[in-house]
Order: sequence, then C-alpha cells, then structure tokens
Amino acid sequence: MVQQLNKKLEDIILTIKNSNDYIQCIRLKEKMKKNENLMHLIETLKSRQKEFVKNGYEGKESLKEIENELCEIPIYAAYMEHLEKVNQMISYIQDELNDYFYNLFN
Repeated sequence: MVQQLNKKLEDIILTIKNSNDYIQCIRLKEKMKKNENLMHLIETLKSRQKEFVKNGYEGKESLKEIENELCEIPIYAAYMEHLEKVNQMISYIQDELNDYFYNLFN
C-alpha cells in the first residue's frame, strides 16, 4: 500500500510539474532573474514584508506601493498569475488528501 501511495503521489507531482502553469512559472522566473531592477524590487518587497510582520502588521501602505509597482511589470504579473494557478492545484490536492486521510482514520 505504501508503494502504491508513493507512486500516486509521484504521479500527482509529475502532473503539476508538467502543467503549463508550472512550466510557465519556471520559464518566467528564469527570465525575471536576468532583470536587475525587477529582482531589486522583489528583494525590497521581501524586506518590507519582514518589517511589516516585525512591526505588528503596521505600515501596509509601504508594501502596497512596491506590490503595485511590481504588478505593473508584465513579466511579474504573468508569473504571479501562473503561480496562483499552481498554488490552487497544490491546495486542492492538499485538501483532497486531508479529507481522504481524515475519513480513513476516523
């Protein structure tokens, strides 16, 4: 049974990795790495997100400013759209697995 479960999980992972959205995420991410300005904005956003959490979730306008600037960059916007779809696939699978194991053990 464990081998079957592992095989099915591998199939699910391969399905996600072979999906157009995942492939596009990887392609776009590689392109984004070549854009210094974009990478600087992303690093700035990450830094401000950390500050936002450390400051008790105050100063959201600082985050919004960078997020809006990033969303105006077409490659970043496309990347985020594809990433959202990949995350939805993963979330759906996670929910299904949680339901399956909950029903199996309860």
